[in-house]
Amino acid sequence: MKKIIISMALLLSVGTIMGQVDKAALKAAQKEAKAQMEEAKKIDAAITEKINAKTATDEEILSECKKGQALIRKAIKSGAIDDNKLGEAYKTYADLAQFPNNTLLAYSQNKQAFDTLFFFTNLKALTNALQGELKYTKVTKGETGNENYLKSKKSNLALSANFYLYAAQLCSDCGKYDKALDAFETAMNYTKIYPEVADLVKFQIPEVQIPYFAFHTAHEGKMYDKMEALFDQAMLFTDNAEATKNVMIESYRERGDTVAWANYVRQLTVKDPKSNESYIQMLIGYYIKKEKEAGGDTNLVLPYVEEITANDPNILMAQYGKAYKFFESEKYDEAFDAYLKCTEIKSDYYDAWYQCGLCKFRKALALNATVSTIKNQVEAKKALEKTKGLMAEAIPFFEKARECAPDEPQKWAYELRQCYNATDQKEKAAEMDKLL
Repeated sequence: MKKIIISMALLLSVGTIMGQVDKAALKAAQKEAKAQMEEAKKIDAAITEKINAKTATDEEILSECKKGQALIRKAIKSGAIDDNKLGEAYKTYADLAQFPNNTLLAYSQNKQAFDTLFFFTNLKALTNALQGELKYTKVTKGETGNENYLKSKKSNLALSANFYLYAAQLCSDCGKYDKALDAFETAMNYTKIYPEVADLVKFQIPEVQIPYFAFHTAHEGKMYDKMEALFDQAMLFTDNAEATKNVMIESYRERGDTVAWANYVRQLTVKDPKSNESYIQMLIGYYIKKEKEAGGDTNLVLPYVEEITANDPNILMAQYGKAYKFFESEKYDEAFDAYLKCTEIKSDYYDAWYQCGLCKFRKALALNATVSTIKNQVEAKKALEKTKGLMAEAIPFFEKARECAPDEPQKWAYELRQCYNATDQKEKAAEMDKLL
C-alpha cells in the first residue's frame, strides 16, 4: 500500500512539473508571437506611409512586404495569438499581401517582367488573409462602425478569384504546370474555399471553361491522374469537347500504355459509336495487329464489332470490320450480308460493292474446284450450273464497284472478265480484256 501511495505522489509531482513547463512554453510562444506581430505591424505602417506619400520604390514594397509577411505568418501559425487579436493579425497580413499584388499587376499592365511564382504565392497569402480578417473581425455598425470596410474586403476577396486565372496563365506560360493547375483548381473551387463571397464571385470567362483549361494544363504537365479527374468536367465545355476527348485518348499512347488506350477507346466507342467512328477504325486496326502477333490464337475484332453493331447497326467501320473477319474465315455468306449492309450505309462505297461481288466469286471458285472430283455426272453438272449462277450473282456487285471507280479498271476488270466468260457474255469479257 505504501508503494502505491509513493507512486501516486510521484505521478502528481511530475504532472505539476509538466503543467509548469507547458505554461512556461505557452507564455514564451505568446511573447514571441506578440513580438512578431508588432514587428510586422511596424513594417506595414512604414510601407503604407511611404506608399501613400508615393516615396516607396517597387523593390522596397516587395522586399519589405515579404519580410513582414514572414513574421505575421509565423505568428499566426504558432497558434499563440489571442482570438481577439486574430482579426488584427490577419488585417496586417492582408495589407502586406495587397501591396505586392498591386505592384505586380501594374508590372503586368506595363508589360514588365516579374516573378510569376511569387505573384501566385502572394495571391494565396492575400486571399487567405482576407478570409481570416473577415472571419475574426467583429462587425460593428453605425457611423464609426466597420461594416462598409468589411464589405470592401469581401469585394476584394471576390475579385481575387479572377487573379487565380491570371496566375494560372502566367505559370503555364513559364512551364510551371503544377502551380498553374493549383491556380486553376483554386478558381474552380473558389466559392467552396471562400464561402464568404459565394454570391459575389463573377469570373471574366464562362466557368465551364475553367476545368477545360485545367485539364489541358494537366496534359501539358504530364499529370495524367489529374487529367483523368478533370476529364468529365472539361467535356462540359462542348465547343472544344472533341479536342478534349482526343487529347485524353492519345495521352494513353504518350504513357506507352497501349492496353489502357485500347480499353479506354473500346469503352468510349461502345458507349457512343456514332461520335467515334474514326476511333472504331483505329481500334479495329489495333486488334487486327494483335491477332496477327498472336498467330491467330486470339479473336479480338469480331466480339468488338459485334458489340458495336448490336448498339448501332449503322456504323460503317464496325460493319466493315465484321465483314472483313467473316471473309478472312471464308464465311462468305455472313461476310456478304455485312458488306451489303455497308452499301446500305454508304451507297458509293467501292470497297463494299467489290467485296460483295468477291464473296460470290470466291464461293463460285471454291465450288468449281470440286466439280472435277464429283463422279456422278448429274451432280457434277448441277455443281457447274451453280458455279455459273454464283458468277452471275457476282456481276451486278462488280458492276456497281465499276460505277464507284470508273477510271480504275485494275480494281474490277479482272473479276468482271472472269464472270462474263463464265456466263457466256463474250463481248463484255472482250471489253474487259481491252481495259486490262
